[in-house]
Amino acid sequence: MMAERSDNPGPFDWDDLRVLLAVDEAGTLLGAGRALGVSHTTVLRRLAAAESNLAARLFRRQGGALVRTPAGEEVLGRARRIRSDIVALTRSARAADGSLSGSIRLAAPPGLATDVLIPRLGEFLHAYPRIRVALLTDLDFSGMLRGDADVGVRISSPLADRLDVRRICDCHFGLYAVPRLAAAAARALERGSPSRVRYVAFEEGFSAFPEDRWIRDLFGTVPPVLRANTTTALLSAAVAGLGVAALPRYMGDREPKLRLVATSHGGPVEGVFLVTRREQRGVARVRALVDYLARVLLTERELFAGRTEPKAAKLKHA
Repeated sequence: MMAERSDNPGPFDWDDLRVLLAVDEAGTLLGAGRALGVSHTTVLRRLAAAESNLAARLFRRQGGALVRTPAGEEVLGRARRIRSDIVALTRSARAADGSLSGSIRLAAPPGLATDVLIPRLGEFLHAYPRIRVALLTDLDFSGMLRGDADVGVRISSPLADRLDVRRICDCHFGLYAVPRLAAAAARALERGSPSRVRYVAFEEGFSAFPEDRWIRDLFGTVPPVLRANTTTALLSAAVAGLGVAALPRYMGDREPKLRLVATSHGGPVEGVFLVTRREQRGVARVRALVDYLARVLLTERELFAGRTEPKAAKLKHA
């Protein structure tokens, strides 16, 4: 089959790539027609038009089959690469389109998850009924890089090239205890003799946390009466009267059984960060959740900053 050559070939129809690939894969006009759902005469006409527009013979007959010519080897190789690119583009577009459905894994510290996020997720799930959220707690940043979570809310900024990190607002920390211990701690800190005050702190492996460094600096070399590996455990220990705890203001201020301990210098200030994996920038459901969480966290910036006027422990001078 020889295409008629033209000095002025017409424009190439990109849909003819499907015909060329079908002929190549089936080896016959009849087989290509079956694959495409058209008659073999239609395949013949489209093949002839493609060869004419390309000014090249792409197939020759060998026995009862059509096989590539040298020109066909070049054209069909490129056609396969184009098809692969189109498939990848289609998948990307479908992931990034407006089909707001599917599951999202959201990672957050336990206290932030239970105190701030869970009470507000109902509004999001009502607005997007086809999205399902799996809430994970205590997932570190290496877990996000492995793909264990799609979106993370954190109180410290990760350093990772593959993560998009967005700072939403400040997060302040304070000292908290039950009223009796809070008053004693405030008095001891004012007098410069905090060593007799009981306190609770993170385990040794968490000493890099700014709130943990702060409370250890305040209370000197005396070891804590209790160590724990989560902020929620430290909160529970403080509520139980075991000792003073360094807590984020969004947790301590909301606990009615605790009082904020007055200190001459405020506690450390971290940030509230939204974290996503860079390759998920275009996924519609992820974008929707990130935008919603950004609004929620921003509306709670007064809580994170500790400007909700909690009851502070008053100094009781002997």
